Amino acid sequence: MIKSVSKRKKVLMAIANTVILVLGNALYAFAIAAFVMPTGIVVGGVTGISIFLEKFIPEGWPIEVSYIVFAINLGLFILGAVVIGKRFAITTAASTVLYPFFLGIFEKIFAAGGPLSGPDMEVDLILNAAVAGLLIGVSIGAVARTGASTGGMDIPPLVINKLTGAPVGTTLLCFDAVIIATQLIKSDLTEVLYGVVMIVINSFVVNQVMVMGNEKIQISVISNNMEEVRAAILTDMHRGITLISSRKGLTGEPCEMVMTIISTRQLARAKRLILDVDPTAFMIVTRVSEVNGNGFSFKKKDDKKLDRSDI
Repeated sequence: MIKSVSKRKKVLMAIANTVILVLGNALYAFAIAAFVMPTGIVVGGVTGISIFLEKFIPEGWPIEVSYIVFAINLGLFILGAVVIGKRFAITTAASTVLYPFFLGIFEKIFAAGGPLSGPDMEVDLILNAAVAGLLIGVSIGAVARTGASTGGMDIPPLVINKLTGAPVGTTLLCFDAVIIATQLIKSDLTEVLYGVVMIVINSFVVNQVMVMGNEKIQISVISNNMEEVRAAILTDMHRGITLISSRKGLTGEPCEMVMTIISTRQLARAKRLILDVDPTAFMIVTRVSEVNGNGFSFKKKDDKKLDRSDI
């Protein structure tokens, strides 16, 4: 029975991840077609290279940006599959095809209508950059949370990292800086600066989406009434604790510190509970990006002891 439930959960998780992967790539393509391409705002990555190259194609040639994106993505995908390996190829294959596919569809839809924010580009550039950065950040973050890769310009830094050990983040930033700087040949400085604004927003949103729903609060307490604090957290908060042996820095006396992990909604209640037991308690409150283990990434053995309405 347990194996059956576990198998069903894995199937549902795989379906959910597939839906997120498809919708994430669709949202990414929508943001580029609706808010970036019609305004001329500069963007990094494969999309930025493709938009830049498209400007050199003679009028009348039936070559769309989505075709260039697919060609570059395919080349980078093959490079990554050869150098990094089969597992990388499996997680990247879907985005290599899905993003240019959706971009081709949205490119045709918005070709005639222009950007959604209106025809006055000088007034609406900041709005387009902000919305595009928000949507791209959400889409990339959502895809990354499924464990899949968005491919594209993520691949060269990964290849360089495997061959030389160079940091991925630094290499990716260098690539994007070169791509954006190169587009000054065909774009004015204003479009480039708005592109930088979009990338900053995009980076911030990606980080927020990656930890969304996983953030917890860690409370560390040193108290003269340690046994009462321990009992209050266990019995009233229904949260697990860890006792850490410590020494006071000034006197060198041994003491114990209670460490517990709670949800953000439980913080006010936990502080009130601890201070009611010991108004002079030394308390450290820290945000934690993610917690895995008993009671968090999987259920406790005794679910009755866990007040799930507070999580």
